[in-house]
Amino acid sequence: MLNLSKYILGLILVSVIVSTSPHNGFAAESMTDARARDLVAIQQLVVKYAHVYDALDVEGYVSVFAEDAQFTFPGNILNGRADIRKFITAAKERRASAPATGPVTKSYHSISNTMIEFVSDSEAHHRSYWQVLTSTAGGGVVVASVGVYEDVIVKQNGQWLIQKRTIPP
Repeated sequence: MLNLSKYILGLILVSVIVSTSPHNGFAAESMTDARARDLVAIQQLVVKYAHVYDALDVEGYVSVFAEDAQFTFPGNILNGRADIRKFITAAKERRASAPATGPVTKSYHSISNTMIEFVSDSEAHHRSYWQVLTSTAGGGVVVASVGVYEDVIVKQNGQWLIQKRTIPP
């Protein structure tokens, strides 16, 4: 019984130390106005990616990537905006060529658990979970796929862009 009491007291002590410690396992940095603006800009970039992909907005989709970006996902490596443009254009053409009599499948990207770590004033690493929900005319909604984005985001000419996006298998 004495050992159990010591164990419980030890757990309580560790909990108090951890909860009052300024370091909780995540790197803390001072938040300047410039860093706060950059953080919001990167979050907006991640959200824009989802919206323009779901809308199959070719120019909007290409605009979130750096000119020499690399996008890697299972079975594919897209190098530069030209490859990325071909990818999103093909997706748009597939949707447009769907039979008019059949239900049109629409996708909705949902992004969560976003983590952004600044490497410098012009580079950050981003990681988020994503889910693609699909719905058909007159039908329900299903989770079509899930995964993780692992990105290198760079600031070029005052604008944050995806330099490298990896979707691991």
